[in-house]
Amino acid sequence: MGSSPLGNEDEEIVSGTFRWTSRLTMARVSRWGGMISTPDAVLQAVIKRALTESGCPNSIVSQLMENSHERHWPRGLGSLETRQVNRRQYENYVCKRIPGKQAVVVLACDNRHMDSDLIVDPGLVMIFAHGVE
Repeated sequence: MGSSPLGNEDEEIVSGTFRWTSRLTMARVSRWGGMISTPDAVLQAVIKRALTESGCPNSIVSQLMENSHERHWPRGLGSLETRQVNRRQYENYVCKRIPGKQAVVVLACDNRHMDSDLIVDPGLVMIFAHGVE
């Protein structure tokens, strides 16, 4: 038997993440300008609860929620000006809908095709005022 480059704990995190994301539906964002880059604590708590209820592995919930705020976003999303310049590339994101919310999860494992300055591990949550279908 060959050995895995990941430890057992990492393998479980990866397989749990794939199982969870495979159950989520694809989302289309029609209004990237409606992205909330600095969600307040109440909004973050609502989204965190929705992630947990959707079966998101506990091992990544906190990191995904940290990555819901622009201060933790990758360089290509880091400022309003940069977001405006890169907006055309966002159509290439594989986005999964957070059930019942105007929010999506953009996981690194689903978006390896994106430029490295547009993605972060394990992924990020994008919350919108409107425009998630």
